[in-house]
Amino acid sequence: MSRHALRSTVAASVMIAAVVLRTLPSLAQDASGTTVDTSDAVASAAWADNVTITFDEAANTFTFQSNGIPDHGFADQYLIPTDPADQPFADKPAEFFDVVNSVDYFTETPIDTTITTLPTYADKPTDTSLGRIGVALSGAQIFNDYENMERTVVAQDDQVIHDHVAFLDECNGHTLVDGSNYHYHGIPVCLTERLDVEGEHSHMIGVLEDGFPVYANRDANGEVIGNEGLDECSGHVGPTPEFAEGTYHYHLTADEAPYMIDCYHGEIEQASFDGGPGGGAPDFATVAEQLGVSEQMLMDALGTSMPPDFAAAAEELGIGEDELRAAMPAPGQGERP
Repeated sequence: MSRHALRSTVAASVMIAAVVLRTLPSLAQDASGTTVDTSDAVASAAWADNVTITFDEAANTFTFQSNGIPDHGFADQYLIPTDPADQPFADKPAEFFDVVNSVDYFTETPIDTTITTLPTYADKPTDTSLGRIGVALSGAQIFNDYENMERTVVAQDDQVIHDHVAFLDECNGHTLVDGSNYHYHGIPVCLTERLDVEGEHSHMIGVLEDGFPVYANRDANGEVIGNEGLDECSGHVGPTPEFAEGTYHYHLTADEAPYMIDCYHGEIEQASFDGGPGGGAPDFATVAEQLGVSEQMLMDALGTSMPPDFAAAAEELGIGEDELRAAMPAPGQGERP
């Protein structure tokens, strides 16, 4: 599938603040028990031109800002399901999909997220939610494996191609059905092909929301690593090009699901509601009762795209958008038992 570069309409430049040595006693620890400060790695990473990185040294965080458009461009066309709720997609005929031209259909999605530079390893994993779980050097977002809140449909295993047009592009990415929020569901090969060096460990391709770095599937000496060499969150401790002394880090894989990161092994703020299956869904019945609508009406209005179109859902339900947002938090990050 051919790719073409799409020029961003938003001019941005990378702003890197000076990084100073931290001597705080509360420095984060990874699974190896060593202190980890990711500031140098983040500061020296090859962020795309549409990415702005700023550091808050007092808070031990960095802020990632982007227009959401990956700097490697897109496929010319994509398959967009006409009924996103009718999953899986792999068995659907061509008539089930709209064929869209990415240059006309895809839209910028401003991203502004703040991530710790002192990630702390947590013994108890926390499931990742639908939506953004991390950010990539390309300016795009990293999602987990799944296309649905129930965590039963794995995007890469649900790949479908009709007349040479695909659901996922060569970079293992696509947008939501409305053309927004371009994201990866697998190794972003368009990014790794320019970063990785033959015979070496993969280079950092991004950072997860818990602060730990993420890599493709090359371990020490360039050897391919699969799920059998990783923990339940697709991570392990070891040296990388950016952390010569070793640190806990995640790997995306290509052998079988999970291809992405389906749980965090770093401390992360959790949602305030009780999670559904795998911690991935809020209690719709309680939210619906609070809003004075039926559970089915609420679910139909929200649809399956992540994040939901709250404005459209609120209009369909006949309530205010602020009221809906207050009652309906983002998809969950449930702590595993």
